[in-house]
Amino acid sequence: MSNEKGLSLVEVMIALVVLLFVSLALMQTALVSIESNTKNSLRDEAVSIAEGRMSEAKQLTFTQTSTNLVNDGTGAGLTNTVCPPGYWSTFGATGVLVTRTIKNTSYNFCTNRTVIEFGGDGSLSTPDAISREVTITVGWMWKGDEYSHRLTSMVERK
Repeated sequence: MSNEKGLSLVEVMIALVVLLFVSLALMQTALVSIESNTKNSLRDEAVSIAEGRMSEAKQLTFTQTSTNLVNDGTGAGLTNTVCPPGYWSTFGATGVLVTRTIKNTSYNFCTNRTVIEFGGDGSLSTPDAISREVTITVGWMWKGDEYSHRLTSMVERK
């Protein structure tokens, strides 16, 4: 009569392999969750930046005697910078580079304001338009992929 109490080495090894696969699945789920949260945080920050730049644009004067509501790169006193080469290929040459810290990591967001005139001669240099369409585009890169957010609004002459 043999004493068969306890587990054999094979049973212990099988249990460890099953535990390993379950642990790997849980770790992969956690990594996907962290990646998704970071992606959403970056998108939320881009929305916040776009709303801030749109608020600034709506406060600029657009009257018969002054025309400060123009494209990035064409107005006096703008703090425009050139987006780094190859940073965001669909973006363009000028814009405002914004750096924000999210979860202890710095991220660069390249923003651009585009203004289209309606009801005038089509030239932003003459303030005869009835209204202007302002588009704020925010672009950023994460893990080698380009992302963007666009916000558009109409501004009427004061």
